[in-house]
Amino acid sequence: MGEAIYCLVDGSGRMFTKERAESYAEVAASYGLNEHETQKYRFDLTSRRFLVDRGTPSSGVAVHTYLSSHLFLSIGTPERLMHFAEDGHVHKEVLAKLLEVKDRQAYFEACTDIERKYTAECAARNDPCLESGCSIDQTAGEICLEPLLRAGIDYHKACAAEWIKLFRNPEHRIEAWKN
Repeated sequence: MGEAIYCLVDGSGRMFTKERAESYAEVAASYGLNEHETQKYRFDLTSRRFLVDRGTPSSGVAVHTYLSSHLFLSIGTPERLMHFAEDGHVHKEVLAKLLEVKDRQAYFEACTDIERKYTAECAARNDPCLESGCSIDQTAGEICLEPLLRAGIDYHKACAAEWIKLFRNPEHRIEAWKN
């Protein structure tokens, strides 16, 4: 997911969304929908706003109901956002944008430590993904993408746990999420 949760509603009133989708097109492709025949809604995490790009009152109610019950939109409390992130639904780059600028580096460093841990564990298995062996120079601090991809949602959860340590304190949040 980018900075928004993308939601589509088809002609029969069914709502569709996809975790970590970067666009309406990505959601439409996941469900075999024609994007141009749907209603379009977003919840922008950085501005903490529900946005209608193309919609009707009834489809807007469907999306708002879905987001309220399944995600965190009950006008997006910080606690519900933390819970949503804790479940691995938000990329680390988006989480960083929800922190004050002065706190982002510490968060990224914590994520880098997690990435190094996954890289070291992968190398310790002595089962490299390349036939010629592991191409990562761990002594130089390089990080391998392969173990992060294999970890999937667990990697996102680990980074979210570090983000929550900061975000829990309103002083570390961007203005839209201070209260």
